[in-house]
Parts: sequence; structure tokens; C-alpha cells
Amino acid sequence: MDEDNLPLVREKARTEGRVMGVGLLVLSGFAVWGLSAYVTGQWTGSVVLMVELAATYTLAVANGGNDIANAVGTSVGAKALTMQQALGFGATFEFAGAMLLGALVSKTISKGVIEPTEFASEPSLFATLMFSVVVGAALTTLLATIYGFPISATHGIVSGLVAVGWYAKGYHCIGWDAFLKTVVMWILSPIAGLIAAFGIQLMCTRILKLDLKDWRTNAVMPTLWSATLTVTCLFMFGTGPEAIRIEPAYLAILASIGTGVGITSLLYLYDFLTKYHSKPQQPVGYGSMENKDGRLLPLTQYLRGNGRVGLEEGEYKQDGWEAQFVGLLVLSALTVAFAHGANDVGNAVGPLAVMGEVYSKNTVHDEPTVPIWCLSVGAVGFVVGILCLGKYTVNTVGKKIIKLTPSRSYSTQMGAAIAVLLSSVLGMPVSTSHCLVGSVLGVGLAQAFVASITGEDPPHINISILNKIVIGWAVTIPLAMFVSLIAFAIARPHSNAFSSLT
Repeated sequence: MDEDNLPLVREKARTEGRVMGVGLLVLSGFAVWGLSAYVTGQWTGSVVLMVELAATYTLAVANGGNDIANAVGTSVGAKALTMQQALGFGATFEFAGAMLLGALVSKTISKGVIEPTEFASEPSLFATLMFSVVVGAALTTLLATIYGFPISATHGIVSGLVAVGWYAKGYHCIGWDAFLKTVVMWILSPIAGLIAAFGIQLMCTRILKLDLKDWRTNAVMPTLWSATLTVTCLFMFGTGPEAIRIEPAYLAILASIGTGVGITSLLYLYDFLTKYHSKPQQPVGYGSMENKDGRLLPLTQYLRGNGRVGLEEGEYKQDGWEAQFVGLLVLSALTVAFAHGANDVGNAVGPLAVMGEVYSKNTVHDEPTVPIWCLSVGAVGFVVGILCLGKYTVNTVGKKIIKLTPSRSYSTQMGAAIAVLLSSVLGMPVSTSHCLVGSVLGVGLAQAFVASITGEDPPHINISILNKIVIGWAVTIPLAMFVSLIAFAIARPHSNAFSSLT
């Protein structure tokens, strides 16, 4: 591209972005009005319900844009996926998870932090509280996303519940055990991710030094595929929606191992049966997931390491092993996206369902029924947030902390997944965002440890970005409390309007 025309191209892109943004705002406004009219049965709708829908939609947009880095950030950093592919695939799997399984996720809206029965005699006050908490979490998460800081929207909701619940009913309505457990995990989550990723990266470093042509290494990749699919299945069977969750834990583990080994066996059997009946695909190299004809490569090409290797020429040694990790990385990324859509859509639509029940029935339920229109608000918000804002946190996680390769990204993704799984088994509320950032750091420290032994140059870890992320974590919690309190103070005098029956 001609450098003289570069400013014009950038200005054109910014103009197109502004036009698209205005268009989305107008379209979202009509959608909010339409849903309000549908719920109330009146074409004029309800101002209060429209405000609640707008706040919930904003939270879903911010949550989707922020948390997509947990799924595809490392894939972009390793160049296993382009930014457009990552956001497109991520949005698709997030939407599918939210719409297919989101209604089956049993999420207590209070998260154990406040006691809803304290508000049984004042349902409209509880709806006002939930609205204020959504506003606080939405604005702080949106701010962090724009600045590219990966945070936990759930923690914003928890802190808002504590602040507004205490203000509204006093300290006795706060579940202090649940809150203190959450605070502890704010600290332990990144440490757990760091330790898990450190160990996995040491294993991957050892694998990279093996001779790919030695027949004794033939079992390495099937074993990794089985292990990755096992963790993937355990992510769904152990921590996923209740509809597919298996209990007790040992049965979930056995089912995951059996499923992982079974799927891997079928994949390699299919690969064995087809590889001699078709012309072999050559590795497509850096810059594309497609072959020369523009068609996506079949899955068996990833089993053979013929997917995009994710490395620029001369940047790292392309010895064949790095390419083997691409399929594993993409698999884990899309699984996390699907699971996140199914589980975390409740952060946005759960409070909306509460406010909807209070508005129409004037009752309080900690586990309300989530209608399809509520799910639609959350799912569409996730997609819009991913496509419009996802690039900011994806760039931070994938490119700004440490230079990632497919093997390093795989270690990061699996380290975060294992940390989340172990925390869930122990019943601890964990942040995937915190685990992932800790995992990226763990991979960097593992590489530095190996470099100190071999005498190689250690990788550059961007401590400045890590400091900004940690500061972002520390600031967003009190900020969410503060914004939620302001919103509650403004909305409380009008709390009766939150119920159509008062």
C-alpha cells in the first residue's frame, strides 16, 4: 500500500466505523422499543422497561467484547486465526452457546452475596437494586474493554451487589462468606493459571525438541489430542450447564476421558482411511487458514500438522511441531467460546429476568425463569460486543504481554482451563480472565526458566502491560460499587415504577 494514501485509508475506515456505530445505536434503539412493546402488550412500551433493556444490552455488549479474549486471544497472538476469523468464529460459538444452552443454566442471581428474601416484601426495591448493579457492571466493563483490559464482569456484579445491598438493607443481608471467598479468588485465580501454564509449557518445550521423524514420537500428538479433548469435555461435563453436567465429579472425569480418547481414535482412524486416497495437502504457512483454492482445510490436515503454522518466516524455528499445535489451539478456543456463551449470558439476562418478573408479577425469585426474549438480548449483545469491541482485549492478551506461538498459546489456553476446572471442583468462584492473564505470564516465566538453563535469550515479558491490567482489576471493583450506588440513589425514589402492579 502507498504510504501517502495511508492517512486517507485510515480516515475512511474511521468514518465507516462511525457510520456503522450510529447505525447500530439506531437499530438497537428500535429493538429495545420493540421488545418493550412486546412484553407490555402496548405499542408505546414502557420507559422503565426500555431503560432496563438498554442497561442489560450494554452489559451483554461489554461482557462479550471483554471476555472473547479468554477464548480466541491466544489464537490471534499465535496467528492460528486472523482477527476477523477469531471474532467471527468466536461470535458464532458464543451465540450458539447462549441460545442453545443459556436457558438451561441455573444461575442464582444473587450469587450468594445478598439474600433475596430480605426484599420479599419490597419487590420493586429489589428490581431497583438489580438495575443499579447492572448499570455499574455495564459501565465499568465497557470502560475496561475500550482500554483493552481483560476483567471479570461477574466481579463487577458481585461488588455492586455488596455495595447496593448494604446501602439498601444493611450489612446483615450480605453473605460475607461468599463475598470473602470471591475476594480470595481474585488473588488466587491468576496464580493458579500461572502455575498450570508453567508446567504445561515446560512439557511443550520438551516436545518441541523431539525428532518429528522418529517413529517413537508418533504417540505424542494423539496423546495431546486425547488430553485436550478430555479437558474440553470436562469443561462442559464438569462446569457447564446443568443439562449436560455430570455428577458426581469422578463420573464426569471418566466420561470426559472416554469421550476424549474415543473422538481422538475416530479422528485418526478417519485420517488413516483417507490419507492414502487423496493428494496430500501442503502446509499453507503464515497468513491463511485456507489452501490455495480458497477453501478451508479439512480437519485431518490439522491432525497432520498442515494447518497454518502461525509463524512469520524467520521469527521462530518452524520445525514442524509448532504446526501440530494449531488444531489443538483452535479446538480449545471455540470450546471455551461456546461454554462462555452458555454460562455467562446469565450475568446479563438473569437480572433482566428478575426485573421482568417484578415488573409483570411483582414477585422476587433468585432463580427466575429466563424467557427466550431475554436470551436474545444477551446473545445478540454478545455478538455485537465481540464484533465491535473484541479486538481491544484480544490484542492485549494475544499480542502485548508476550510473543506467542501455537505451542505457547496452547499452554496458555490449557493452563487457564485446568485452573478453572480445579477451582470449580473445589467450589471456588474463579475468574477465567484472571486465570488467562496468569497463564500468559506463566508461559513467559517457563520460557525464561528454560532460557536460563540453555543460555538462550529469554522472551520479553511486557511488565508495563501487566501492571496496567492489575491496576485495572483493582480499580474496576470499587468503581463498579461507586457507579452502582449512584445509579441506586437516582433510581430509588422512583422504585415503584419498576413494577406495573404498584
